[in-house]
Amino acid sequence: MVDIKHIIDTRRKEKFEAENPTFTLSNNKGDYIWMGSGPPKSRYEGWFCSFDPQETFRIIDFMEVKGGGAVSEISNRFTHFERKRENVSETFYLVPSSHVLVYELDKKKEVEIFFDARHSYDPARGADYRLEKEGEVTVIEFENGIFLAIKGGEVQDIKEPVNRYYSYDEGRNSPPFSREVFRGVNVLGKRLVLSASKNRREAIEGASKMFIRSVLTEKEDSVDIQCAKKALSNLFVSDYPGLYAGLPWFFQFWSRDESISLKALFEIDKEKGKRLFFRLLEDGLRRGPREVINMDAPGWIFKRAEDILPFADKKEKELINRSLKRHIEELLWTFTSEGFATNRPKETWMDSIDRNGARIEIQAMRLNMYRLASLLAKKRKMKVFYKKMEKDLRKKVRGVFFDGENLYDGYYPYVGITEKVIRPNIFIAAYIYPQLLSRREWIKCFDNALSSLWLPWGGVATLDKEDDNFHYFHTGEDSRSYHQGDSWFYLNNLTALVLWRTDRKRYEYYIRKILEASREELLTMGAIGTHAEVSSAKELESGGCVNQAWSNAMYLEAKKEIEG
Repeated sequence: MVDIKHIIDTRRKEKFEAENPTFTLSNNKGDYIWMGSGPPKSRYEGWFCSFDPQETFRIIDFMEVKGGGAVSEISNRFTHFERKRENVSETFYLVPSSHVLVYELDKKKEVEIFFDARHSYDPARGADYRLEKEGEVTVIEFENGIFLAIKGGEVQDIKEPVNRYYSYDEGRNSPPFSREVFRGVNVLGKRLVLSASKNRREAIEGASKMFIRSVLTEKEDSVDIQCAKKALSNLFVSDYPGLYAGLPWFFQFWSRDESISLKALFEIDKEKGKRLFFRLLEDGLRRGPREVINMDAPGWIFKRAEDILPFADKKEKELINRSLKRHIEELLWTFTSEGFATNRPKETWMDSIDRNGARIEIQAMRLNMYRLASLLAKKRKMKVFYKKMEKDLRKKVRGVFFDGENLYDGYYPYVGITEKVIRPNIFIAAYIYPQLLSRREWIKCFDNALSSLWLPWGGVATLDKEDDNFHYFHTGEDSRSYHQGDSWFYLNNLTALVLWRTDRKRYEYYIRKILEASREELLTMGAIGTHAEVSSAKELESGGCVNQAWSNAMYLEAKKEIEG
């Protein structure tokens, strides 16, 4: 077992134990470290640099202190991590907005650095390299055009191929499960500065600077809140601006994920939140570089507009109003059937399954857009128009999705058939547009939904547990369980918040169990101090992406409202 410590100051620190814990760091440049208490178990562990948005490269596979002994403790200092071994202590620090890693030991030791220079998704062996000295700096030039400069120790070139087996990737069904890396160099030193770039001079200059670790200045937040804030903030990439969906492998900007996370980011940093929001207004229905349609993005964007509007000036409010009107017009022309909001297969957040037609949370989003449009409209004629649109759709949705006891997941307007499947998307619908049902009606629906979806460890499944397609165990990159069993932490936290708003006394047990499970995962599981993507339905686990934006964001949002 390894001791885990989260240390903000002498008053706010917590200690746990875990087997083989890992930790992550990132720096608002898109770079990150993911390392653990032993050799890497995933090809996504190591030090990665993002030289262009959404183009991330692995540089270092692992760093091992010769004769350092086993890891006994990992401490989260929030601006940096400390890893204590039997005979030496290590400190890892990523310099903000710079492709620089500062690595320190408490005594002079020899460190083995393993190279694997390649694009993050490239299955081939990392690039070969050549090494040369320039003054006090050692420059490693990889064949793929990446330069790594090292300053602060005596460097010995080894260049020995080593086969690395990645058990975590095998467990996720994410091939390849092994690859060849280089035992690159041995460095004898105490403080190393490593700088990466696609420009040789920039790499050398980065390594030649003196860097002092920043100091955490937050004074009030509890340890779990501070962890979630830091984890979410670290996913923000200032140059774009954008918020990565998650690390280590979701280094993309997806408008759905960004919009869901926006309220919490805005609470942390209003300037960053506004920059992201107005970029999202331009993105509309699209996500990422492949321009994949993301049908719930507009609904989430304009749900978040409600949080931005009080802080917007006159020009910004006009921009929001024009954009809302444009989005409604586009959706009415292209994604509406018989008055219902529709989507094609794999265009909702449950994108591993088809889920086409009209979906309950998409109806709630369209309804909320009509409601907001009527509030923002300047002319009485337009106010009346949008109010009628809202009234008519609300009546339609209640007529085919709601049977008085259950709020179902889908409807096919082309053939007039309701898909009577129980999924947790009703909680999203209640979060987005609580006006759809009365409080008494929501309680009936939630009681029935929880009887089908509740997981005793403190989560909700993504499908009725009695359904033939339900999976109790996470199937990894093979996405069979993804939206047919797996429990998503962002949705669990959102569910706790919705239950709190509906009847906090009636649902006290569920709310408490969800927040306890999320806190345990955040502080002690996966990469410590970050909130992961999913858990198996069977038991609380840390699965999928280790630092997921919307998991952290919805945890912050739920905790703030529920616990103050």
